[in-house]
Amino acid sequence: MLFARLALAVMFLWFGVMNFTAVGTGITGSWIEGHAFLSGLAGQASSAAKTLGLYQIIAGVLVGAPIPSGSFRRIGFAMTGLYAFIALTVMLTNPVWIEAAGGFPAIGSGQGILKYVAILGLSLWGGSFANTRMFAQRHTDMRMWSQPVMWLGLVLVLGWIGGMKFTAVEAAGIEPLVQTSPAFAWLLGLMPLQTVSNLIGMIELITVVALIGYWFNNTLFRMGLYLAITTFILTLSFLLTFPASWANDLGGFPALAATGHFLLKDLPLLAVCLALLSETGRDGTMRRR
Repeated sequence: MLFARLALAVMFLWFGVMNFTAVGTGITGSWIEGHAFLSGLAGQASSAAKTLGLYQIIAGVLVGAPIPSGSFRRIGFAMTGLYAFIALTVMLTNPVWIEAAGGFPAIGSGQGILKYVAILGLSLWGGSFANTRMFAQRHTDMRMWSQPVMWLGLVLVLGWIGGMKFTAVEAAGIEPLVQTSPAFAWLLGLMPLQTVSNLIGMIELITVVALIGYWFNNTLFRMGLYLAITTFILTLSFLLTFPASWANDLGGFPALAATGHFLLKDLPLLAVCLALLSETGRDGTMRRR
């Protein structure tokens, strides 16, 4: 639970601060411009980014601060969950598909948005622990229902992005990340880039198959979670090895570039894996709805 709070707090606080910079304004503006309902705010991208940044900072503080009252944490988790839900609407309105690859289902910029499914589930799960006697049953139900949402988020991210690894456009996209990573660069000396991408995609799809064990085999499911944990730790390591994760025009670290924003979202996804792992009992059974 503590790691879930910290993961959400770090992401929302970091994103919130970045929305007061030119980089954050550019990212927010690009999403607003293509949104069916918010495109009218495109001319006020700077103000919109700052407003959004303030919202994110407040949410991050409420979730992460050591506040004795559970009521404030519930508000914080509600804010992060609402943000994740609204962010997911971008999938329906923005050009998130790769037109050069034929459009849907070839997902491009939508890969980062897709991660908000798991973040929504994590927000529901975290909020369920801010319990009261009056709403005890409601919070228990929310905790149970949050689990399949978190599971779905992991399966969508690993399955969809893993499947994209078998395409040339995705292989080209991950090339700079692979080249600068000690964990992956050596593979390029053994096999072509596309083969490396295929290998990564295959591991991600194997992870998805194992995660399907959530519904019928807890041992298989736990194996999938361990594979997913390894995956997200490795992708988070790109923040340390890929220089373009940071905005050079803002002095580099700690100013996140667009790639850094994408990678940092794997921190809550790592928390999702740990949350689901914690919901498996000592006997290996899953407390599920």
